[in-house]
Amino acid sequence: MKPTQLLCRTLAVSVAVFIFLAWGGSVLAVESEPGPMYLTDSHGASGVVHSFLELAAVDPSYDKYWRGALDWLIAVAEKDDAGRMTWRLSASAPEGHPNRQINLSAVCHITRMLIAGYERSGDARYKAAALASVRMLTEVAALKWQTKLGPACGWSHSYHLKDKGPGMLAGHSHGLGFFLDTMLDAHRLQPDEKLKEVLLGILANLRTRGRPIAGSNDMFAWPRVDKEKVIETGYCYGQAGVILPLLTLAERFPDLKLSDGTTALTLANANLRYLMHVARAERDGYVWPHMRHEEKSRNVGYGSGTGGIGWAFLRSAQVNRKSDPAFAAQCMKYARGAAQYAVDLVMSQPQTRTLTSPGGDGGFGVCGGVGGGGFFLMLLAQEIGPTDAAFAARINACIERMDRLLIASARRVDGMLAWEKSDWVVSLALDYGQTGPVLALAMSGTFLKNDEFLRAARQGADFIVKHAVAEKNGYKFPLRVSLTSRGGAQKPASGGK
Repeated sequence: MKPTQLLCRTLAVSVAVFIFLAWGGSVLAVESEPGPMYLTDSHGASGVVHSFLELAAVDPSYDKYWRGALDWLIAVAEKDDAGRMTWRLSASAPEGHPNRQINLSAVCHITRMLIAGYERSGDARYKAAALASVRMLTEVAALKWQTKLGPACGWSHSYHLKDKGPGMLAGHSHGLGFFLDTMLDAHRLQPDEKLKEVLLGILANLRTRGRPIAGSNDMFAWPRVDKEKVIETGYCYGQAGVILPLLTLAERFPDLKLSDGTTALTLANANLRYLMHVARAERDGYVWPHMRHEEKSRNVGYGSGTGGIGWAFLRSAQVNRKSDPAFAAQCMKYARGAAQYAVDLVMSQPQTRTLTSPGGDGGFGVCGGVGGGGFFLMLLAQEIGPTDAAFAARINACIERMDRLLIASARRVDGMLAWEKSDWVVSLALDYGQTGPVLALAMSGTFLKNDEFLRAARQGADFIVKHAVAEKNGYKFPLRVSLTSRGGAQKPASGGK
């Protein structure tokens, strides 16, 4: 499996997950707890799985660590009497602590990593655990209600027995997109009519809770649940994070439709028309408002920037190419515009610049930083390479610049690379931490056939490996690691935001 294929299938950053120069964004806060925190989600074990699966594709010596992380996750899972499986956010938090909650988006990322691990290794334990988790999500945690278009299905951010609301809405790592992708992965793993009913229920949820755009008959969008006037456009929190799994649903189940005729493709395309409507021309390309919370942003990242939106347009161009070539051409125009904006912005940065934070102004995170935008750019370069070699070459140069910015921004620690979340503290989180740059460098190093970038990915991974803790026949990983003022590695950091 090519590296871009793996990320296309599994990146959620999911907990936020779902890549490159960030301008804006803050990480999901993790509550302080006594001692080091060993998290199950993309801030911990499943984030290591995500990045190490990519790196192990070119260096199998890292297989033992993603497999060890999955083995640990299975060992610390909670099972009910029916064999359904789930995870607390933290495996180390005491009873009653906020980190003992069941974060359903985190469970989705773990589930998708188990599926990816099974598809890589064929280990039946990973398949069984993934399906046990899907059963918990669909049989216990799902919110179900009746609409005029049929039964609807949704989930809230965290699991509460008394929760009767419609749950999350727009977005991927922070919305229904993650759940839709998880159910699609599960159905691919083991086709099941009950899962197909869940997919139709998610479609009913999205159709009934979105809204038509005033003055238009063909635009549709999902506003923020807490701010009805704000329609976020990015991947983690907004429209792009729903469009992408809807397009996958349309490819896999073209005949799936609601009683009013709505299909996954008609819903995705109506939302894409909204994104076309609000796109702003800038730097000879396009940028979008409210890519994550802020009305204006200079962010080319995967989760909170033009990277995720550009990917949505690129996928739509591919999916609509046969059925509606004119609309597909429009989508490709905006995909290229998103890339043009990113290329111009990144190439305007000095080669010697260092990125001083995971997110913020020019950070290195995957969701909102230089660790993320490259994913979309690689996909677009592959798409246009045969017909526009010049633009593809500019994109490749941009990806190379991003990687050099990443490497220049790392602290060298005993021959390893460490990206600091704050002064002398390294987070292992996927979205705005150490595993994000490892994932980005492994992908782009493979794509560009650049040994220097692959070596940097291994040096970043080795820092993570140094802090792996053997437990329950697997490995767990601390959320944070402190560094000494001399640059040497210390023990895992205690709890704290």
